[in-house]
Amino acid sequence: MQLILYLQQVFGWSDDLLQHIDEASTKKVYSKKQLILPPENYSRNVYFVEQGLVRMFYYKSGKNITHYFFQEGTFAAGSESTFYHKKSRYGIEAVEQTKVVIVPFPIIEKLATYSIPVNQLIQTILLQSLVGFSSRLQSIQFETAQERYQKLMEQHPDILLRAPLGDIASYLGISPQTLSVIRGHR
Repeated sequence: MQLILYLQQVFGWSDDLLQHIDEASTKKVYSKKQLILPPENYSRNVYFVEQGLVRMFYYKSGKNITHYFFQEGTFAAGSESTFYHKKSRYGIEAVEQTKVVIVPFPIIEKLATYSIPVNQLIQTILLQSLVGFSSRLQSIQFETAQERYQKLMEQHPDILLRAPLGDIASYLGISPQTLSVIRGHR
């Protein structure tokens, strides 16, 4: 879904607001495995996925760990940088050819000083981030590897078709070998 259409349909943005965002935004296409934003960065941009799939990831003990996947019609951002002016440990990478709209967050903040629909967008981005992180934490803490895989199959079966198994395994918090065993028992 295109960003302007999304903002118009979901939040009822006026033509004036849409024009501000459209003029301030940049569209970019990333190829498979291309880095959109490196880990340990400071970026005040918000990335809207119009087409494709991206993953948020970080490095731990020399390993590349998938933290979250973002599909079409969602916003990806390093919330530490975007909202709190701190360096973010997370990077963003295109899982497949992906088209994103890069929106400078300071423009959104400026528009939010006089617009309720823009504030609703900020709340949505923050809530998506909070719900995603909370769900991930709960999953890692309280579910077995089999349960995490089953949940992913039920909630986001397309990710299983679109993302490499290594990225899926790290997202689930398991080794690629354990993922193969789980998939073999299905």
